[in-house]
Amino acid sequence: MVMALTAMPNVRWWHRNISRQGFCINGFVKHYPDFIVETQSGKTILIETKGDHLENTETKYKLELGRAWQNMAGSSFRYYMVFQSKDLNLNGAIQFDKFCELMKNL
Repeated sequence: MVMALTAMPNVRWWHRNISRQGFCINGFVKHYPDFIVETQSGKTILIETKGDHLENTETKYKLELGRAWQNMAGSSFRYYMVFQSKDLNLNGAIQFDKFCELMKNL
């Protein structure tokens, strides 16, 4: 993810969010997304990266929590859970290659 974000001309800055120390979305569990990104257009994107083997109940809960945060935060904010290659067919969960294409337009 770091290499992809660094190569994108529309990324103003990115930050590796430290678990249990950085920004968290507070819910039943505290969710610390892996990356915080700001685009040249002023959008702030939270990114949670997952290996394909990490699809489980907690993952789906974090996805729901992230999407709720996005909906409440406003139109300049986005949340994505990015899987290496798995497509969960869930709103907000996306494959890495598709995410990279989507990021180019944010």
